[in-house]
Amino acid sequence: METLLKQGQMVVARNMQSACIVRGVLGEGAQAEVYRATIGDHEFALKWYRPEYVQVDPRLWDRLKEAINIGSPSEQFLWPFDLASLPGSTGYSGYLMPIKPPTFISLIELMRGKSDPAFRSLATVGFLLADSFFKLHSNGLCYRDINFGNFFFEPNTGDIRIGDTDNVDITGRPGSIKGTPGFMAPEVGRNEAHPSTTTDRFSLATLLFNIFMIGHPLKGKREMELKYDATDPDGSRRLCADDPIFVFDPLNERNRPLPGIHDAMLSFWPIYPQSLRDLFLRSFTVGLWDPDARVMENEWRKETCRLRDSIFLCPGCKAENFMDLDRIRRKVGMEPCWSCKRALEVPARMRVGVPNDACVVVLNPGIQLFAHHLNGARYSFGQPLAEVVLINPSGEGLALKNLSAATWSYQAEGGANYAVAPGGFAQLTNNSKLRFGATDGDVRL
Repeated sequence: METLLKQGQMVVARNMQSACIVRGVLGEGAQAEVYRATIGDHEFALKWYRPEYVQVDPRLWDRLKEAINIGSPSEQFLWPFDLASLPGSTGYSGYLMPIKPPTFISLIELMRGKSDPAFRSLATVGFLLADSFFKLHSNGLCYRDINFGNFFFEPNTGDIRIGDTDNVDITGRPGSIKGTPGFMAPEVGRNEAHPSTTTDRFSLATLLFNIFMIGHPLKGKREMELKYDATDPDGSRRLCADDPIFVFDPLNERNRPLPGIHDAMLSFWPIYPQSLRDLFLRSFTVGLWDPDARVMENEWRKETCRLRDSIFLCPGCKAENFMDLDRIRRKVGMEPCWSCKRALEVPARMRVGVPNDACVVVLNPGIQLFAHHLNGARYSFGQPLAEVVLINPSGEGLALKNLSAATWSYQAEGGANYAVAPGGFAQLTNNSKLRFGATDGDVRL
C-alpha cells in the first residue's frame, strides 16, 4: 500500500528543530495518516495530512498553533505539541502528539461487543470523559466532533485517551468541522448553530448513553420505519436533528427500543440507578430543544463517581450490581440481581462528606477512598487515602485502613473515641462513626 511517508523517512519538528524519524503506520483515514515516530529515544505519534484535506480546512494550522500554545487540558488528551514539515519546506504537513498506549482500544470495539469491561471500568470511562471535557471547556474551547472513533480506553482500568484534537477550536467559532451525524446537537444538524460547549454537552451525553446502554438514545423503532434516503442513508439527520425523540421518553412511546433489535438498551436501562437515568432523560427530552437545560460536565462527574461508589457483587453469581439510593430513600427495597434474579439486601455502606455534599460508598473489600471522598478536594483517582479490608481470612468483618498521613477519629456505636493513626485500622461496625479531618463517615451494615 502506498503511504504518504516511508519507514525511516525524516521529517522536522519545527518548534523543537529536531529530526523526527518515521517508524511505521498506526492508522489512516480520509484526512490523514498517523505514524509511529521517534525523536531520539522518545516515541510519539505523527499525524500527516493529505494535501487535498489541507485545502478544504483553511484554519487547520491556526487551530493547531492555538492548541499548542494553550497546552493540553489533561493527560487524557493526545494533544498536539509541535508542528512538522518535510526538510527544507516552509509549510506544515502534520503535527506531533503523545502516542496511545498499546493496551488502549477504540470505543468502537465496545459497541461491536468485542470488549466486555466491568461496570467499574465503564463508570471510570464516563468520569474521565466528563472530567476531560470539563477542563477543555474551562479553557473556552470546544471539541466539535465527539464520536466513537476519537476515543480509546483501557478495558481493565477505564483510563481513556482522546484523539483527533486537531478538531478543537474556540467555542462558537464558525469552521468547516461540524461534527459526526448521530452525535451532533440537533441545532447543529439543522444548520442553526455552530459547534460550542453547549453542543459538545449534547454530544457528550450521546456518547455516554452509547457507552452505558450500548445503543443510540434517538434510534429506536422509528429507525426501522424510515424509508431509504440517499441524502440521509442511516437516518441520522431525520432521527437526530429534524425530529428527535428519546427512546425512553416517558411522554412519547413512538421510538421505543424493539426486542430482538435493541436488546442491549432494553437490558441495560433498568440496571442503572435512577439518578443516572434521570440525567439521560433530561439530556434527551428538554435538552433536545433547550441548550441551557443540558447536563453540565460537573453533573456527569458527580454521577459517574456515584456509580463507581455504588457497585457491589451479588452474593450468588458475583455479578456487579448498583445500589440505588433512590430506592433506599423510598424504602422500596433493592431490585433483584439482574444476572441471576436473586433477591438482594442493601449492602454495607458509609455516608461520607460534609452535610450538604455527602456521598455513599459501598464497603466492598478492596474499595479505595480518595481525596474527593475524605476532604472535599477536586476529583482524583490517583493516591488512595483509605482502603476497605477484611479483618480475617474467613471473610467476616470489615475494617478501613488509613493510607493517609492524617490521624482519624473513630467511635463505635455507644463507645468511646479513639485515634486511627496512619497505617492503622478502624473496624467497621453498624452505626460506627469516623472523622476524617473536616468530613465525617457514618457506617451502616
